[in-house]
Amino acid sequence: MDGVWPLTGRDEELRRIWAAIEGSGDGSGVLVAGGAGVGKSRLASAAVAVLAKRHAVRWVTATASARTLPLGAFAQWAPISQADPMMVIHTVIKALTAGDKPVVVAVDDVHLLDDLSVVVIQQLVQRGLAKVVLTLRSTEPAPDTITTLWKDGFLNRIDLDPLRKNDTERLLSQALAGPVAPATAAELWNLTRGNVLFLRHLVCQERDAGRLVSDVGTWRWSGEPVVSPTLAKLITGQLGSLTDDTAEVLDYLAIGEPIDGTVLEALTSPHAVKEVHSRGLIDMTSENGDIAVRLSHPLYGEVRRSTGNLLQLRRLRGRLATALSTRADPTPAALLRRALLRLESDLPPDLGLYLAATATALRLHDAPLALRFADAGHISDSGFQGAMLHYWVLNNVGRAQDAFALLEALDQNALTLEEQRRLSVMRVGTLCWSLGDPERARQELAIAKVAPYNHESSELAAFEALLESVQGRRPDHAIAAGNVVFQTAPSDMAFVLTSCALVIAHGYSGNAAKVFPLTKRASALVATSSDASALEYGIVYFHIEAMFIAGYLQAAEQVMTQFVEYAANTPGTIGLFVSLLHSYVDLSQGHLNAALEVLNRADREFRTTTYDRSAVVSCRVYLILALSHRGDGKRAAELVRDLDTLNPYGFLRSACTLAKAWAAAAQQMIAEAIRLARKAAAIAADRGHFGQELLCLQAASQFGDHTTAHRLNELTDLVDGPRVHAVALHANGLTSVDGEKLAEASRRYEEIGDIVAATDASAQAGTLFREQQHHGSALTAIDRARTLAGTHRGLNTPALRQAGETTPLTRRQREIVALVSQGFTNKEIAERLGVSIRTVEGHRYHARLR
Repeated sequence: MDGVWPLTGRDEELRRIWAAIEGSGDGSGVLVAGGAGVGKSRLASAAVAVLAKRHAVRWVTATASARTLPLGAFAQWAPISQADPMMVIHTVIKALTAGDKPVVVAVDDVHLLDDLSVVVIQQLVQRGLAKVVLTLRSTEPAPDTITTLWKDGFLNRIDLDPLRKNDTERLLSQALAGPVAPATAAELWNLTRGNVLFLRHLVCQERDAGRLVSDVGTWRWSGEPVVSPTLAKLITGQLGSLTDDTAEVLDYLAIGEPIDGTVLEALTSPHAVKEVHSRGLIDMTSENGDIAVRLSHPLYGEVRRSTGNLLQLRRLRGRLATALSTRADPTPAALLRRALLRLESDLPPDLGLYLAATATALRLHDAPLALRFADAGHISDSGFQGAMLHYWVLNNVGRAQDAFALLEALDQNALTLEEQRRLSVMRVGTLCWSLGDPERARQELAIAKVAPYNHESSELAAFEALLESVQGRRPDHAIAAGNVVFQTAPSDMAFVLTSCALVIAHGYSGNAAKVFPLTKRASALVATSSDASALEYGIVYFHIEAMFIAGYLQAAEQVMTQFVEYAANTPGTIGLFVSLLHSYVDLSQGHLNAALEVLNRADREFRTTTYDRSAVVSCRVYLILALSHRGDGKRAAELVRDLDTLNPYGFLRSACTLAKAWAAAAQQMIAEAIRLARKAAAIAADRGHFGQELLCLQAASQFGDHTTAHRLNELTDLVDGPRVHAVALHANGLTSVDGEKLAEASRRYEEIGDIVAATDASAQAGTLFREQQHHGSALTAIDRARTLAGTHRGLNTPALRQAGETTPLTRRQREIVALVSQGFTNKEIAERLGVSIRTVEGHRYHARLR
C-alpha cells in the first residue's frame, strides 16, 4: 500500500487525454485542471506512461523555487552560455523535440512556470512541434498565455473532480488489498471528500496507528481521526496565509458549521467572510431562505481544531452558542449542535438545554452523545423525568447494571403515584431483558402488582404477558394475558409490550398470519411515542423471526431492509442490533461470509457490555449456525460449551439445543446431531412452539433423519406458510427413499429462499440416486447442489460432503473421518464415540485413513 496507489475512477479522463494526444483533431494537447490533491499529477503520469510506448515523453515538474529563474523548469535543456532569451528558447525547443519519435511534453503544475517557460509551451503548441499534457491547480491563477491556448481551442480542458463515493471505495479496496466495510469507506469519503492525496495520508496514518485494521478479512476504521503533522502541513499549505480575521472565520466554521451567513458576519466581519469565500475556502448555499456557510473541505476543520489554541476555541464556542440561543433551533440537529457547543465552551451548564439535547439524541439513536449531555448536566438529579431519561441512555449504551442502580437509588417517597408505577415497570423490564434474569423479573412483578399505586397498571399486565412468552410457557397463556391487556385502555408502552409478547407467541407457535397486524399498529405507535421507541427493535426482530419460521423470507428481508434504511450506521446498541438483523437474513439465505463478518464482531462486543440478553443469546446461536453451515465444527463446538449458561430464557432453549445439533453435524457426529435436533423439537413441541419445532425437524431431515415425516405431516395443519410443506415433502422423500421428492423439496426450499436447505435436499437426492444406480439423475442433483453452494461461497454441510464422496462411507466412518481431520487420536475418538480403539482402527482402515 505504501507504493504507488492504483488509479481508480479515471477511465474516462484517461481516454480523453489519449484521444487528445493521439487523435487526428486540431488540438495540440490537454490541460488537466483541479484542486490540490484530487490526482492531477497521478492521472497525467498514468496517461503519459502509456503514451511513452509510441512517443518521446519529456516530463517537467514546475516548482515555486524554479519559477524565480528564467526557463527554470526547462533548465536541463537550456544552454548555460547563451544570453539571448530568444536563442535560448529556440535551443530548448530544439532539444525537447529532438529524435525520431513524436514528442509529448508533460508539465505538472503549469501555474508555477516562469514567463519564458510559458513561451516554450506556447511555441510548442502553436507551431505543432509537440503535444502537451499540462496540469493546473484550479484555485491558482493560470498564466494568461495558457488560458488563451485552451480558450482558442489548442488545448482540451479536463476539469478533474474529486473521486465519487463508489470510486473511493474501489480505490480503498485495491490499495488495502481487501474489502472495506461500507461504513468505513463512507466515513473516509466524508472526511476527505474524494481528495486522493488527503485520503492516502489519512489511510496510511490510521493503519499505522492501529485504528484502521483488517477485521475478519474486512478493513474497518474505529476511533476519531487524528490529523498527523504531515497531513496538517499539507492542508495548511492549501489554506495559505491567513490574517487574524480570516483565521477566525475558519475557526468558527471548524467548531460549528454550518453557520447562518448573517450570524457569521456578526461574529466576525463581512470583509473577512468575503475574503475566505473568494479564496475558495468556504462554500455558501441557500437553505430555507437563509445562507448556510460551510468549510469547502472537512479536513480544513480538522486541522483548525487540532492546531488551534484550545482556550480560544472554547471562547469561540461560547460566543457562537450564545449567538445561536437568540434564534429558534430549526431542526433537532441544530439543537444538538448548540448544546454541544455549550458543552465544550467556557459557558456554565444549561440543565434545560441538556435535558432537551439528551432526549433528542436518544430519539435519534445517538446514545453515546445523549450520555455526554446526561452526565454533564447531572440530569438524573433534576427529578424523575431526568432520571428516567438517564436510565434509558445508560441502557442504550450497554450499561444495564448502572441503569438498574440508578432506579434503585430513587427515593420512592418523593415520587408521585404515576412515577412509582413507571419505576416498577422499568425495574421489571431491566431485569427481564437487559440483565437477563426473567425469574427475578417475575418476582419483582409479583411484588409490584400488590402495591396500591400499581392498581390496574396496564404496563405491568403487559409485562405479565411478555414474561409468559420469554419464559417459554405455552403460547395460549401469553395470548390470554395479552388479550386481557387489549381489552383495557393500554398506554403506548403497554400496547407495544403486549404486541411484542403476542408476536413471540404467535411466531413461535407458527401462526405468522396473526403477526403482521400486531406489528403494523405497534410500529406506528413506536414512531410517535418516546416511551415506546426503545422497544422498536424487539418488534422488528420477532416479526422477522416469525416470517422466517413460516417461510416468508422475502417478506422478512423487506421488513429488515426498511428498518436498516431507517436505523443503519446509528451509534450505540441500535446499530449493533441492526447488523444482527442483517446477519439473520444473510444466514437464512446462505450468505455465510456476510453473516459471519457481522456475527463475529457482534459476539465480541456483546461479551464486553450488557445489552438485551436475548439478542446476546441469539447472536451466539446464529454464529454457531453460520460456522456449522461452513463446516467449522471445531469453533462451533467451542462456542456451544457455555450456551446453556448464557441463556436464561425458556423460549430460546429449543434454539440453543438446535445450535448444538448443528455443531455436532459440523463435526460429522451425525447420530448425535439427529438426537439433539429431535430433543430440540421435543422441547419446542412441549411448549406449543410448533413453528420452532418445524425448524428443528427440518434440521433433522437435513442431517438425514428418516423418522420425521409423520410429525411433519401433522404440522402442516398447525403451522402457517410455505416452509412446512417444503419440509414435509423433504421428510417424506427420505422416509419413502424417493429422490424425486427430495429434488422437488429442494426446489421449494429455493423458492422460499432457504438456500442451505435447498442445497442439502438436492445433495441428498443425488446421493440417493447414486445408490439406486440412477447416475444421470444423481449427476444432475449433485451438480445442482454444488451450484447452490457455489452461489453462496463457503457452504459445507454433511449432506453436501456425503454427496461429494467418491467412495461411499458408513455414518460411523464419516464421524471418524471428521474427528481424524480435526486432530483427534484413536483413543480420544474411541472415548468420544463410546467404542473400542480396535473398532476405530478398523473403521480407519476401511475408510483408508491409515
